[in-house]
Amino acid sequence: PSVRFTGRAYVLPSRGQQGIPLVSINTDSVDVEVFRIGDRALAGQLDGGDFGRHLSTWDVKTIKQRKGEKTYEGKLSISPKLNAEVTTAFPVSDALGTLKPGVYAMTAKPTKPTGDDRYQIATQWFIVSDLGLTALNGDDGIHAFVRSLESANPVAGTEVRLVARNNDVLATAKTDGNGHVLFEAALARGEGGLQPAILVAQNGSTDYAFLDLTTAAF
Repeated sequence: PSVRFTGRAYVLPSRGQQGIPLVSINTDSVDVEVFRIGDRALAGQLDGGDFGRHLSTWDVKTIKQRKGEKTYEGKLSISPKLNAEVTTAFPVSDALGTLKPGVYAMTAKPTKPTGDDRYQIATQWFIVSDLGLTALNGDDGIHAFVRSLESANPVAGTEVRLVARNNDVLATAKTDGNGHVLFEAALARGEGGLQPAILVAQNGSTDYAFLDLTTAAF
């Protein structure tokens, strides 16, 4: 028996089908846990390199006790086929209800012990959002654009925060009619703990997205 997720993409659109695909072999049930790391702890999670990778049993314990909270624990029933991969969608909205701002990590493993005591657990990081973020760094500062993932139209009036490596909020602004905000050049030149690290967008109490500014440009 084995379980895996299909990729490293982490944005689940908030409109339409809200299911995270889980691929399993030779198991009729999968144990699922979901953990939430809040918005104010996000900088440390990204800076530590934990985001996007599989969690270890130690990582899970650390999230439970220090970094976040467990928001779901349950079993996902599978209709197995002998020695064949079966894809089953985990119903995020039905299982978790309204999501709070922050990033979520879902872990999965076969319910029956396999005798394989792996250090890493199959993990899918995710947020549920209709906000798509783009950032451009120029001589005049950091430009941020917010568009709807459903329609690709600009989203006006969205609060965008520029967060530093040390978790300080460097600046906050709201998008104009073009879904655009500009953070001044002096903020972009911050060094050390004041280096810009994350763009966070929030529209209302539930629509939330972020963009890691420390990774390689696309």
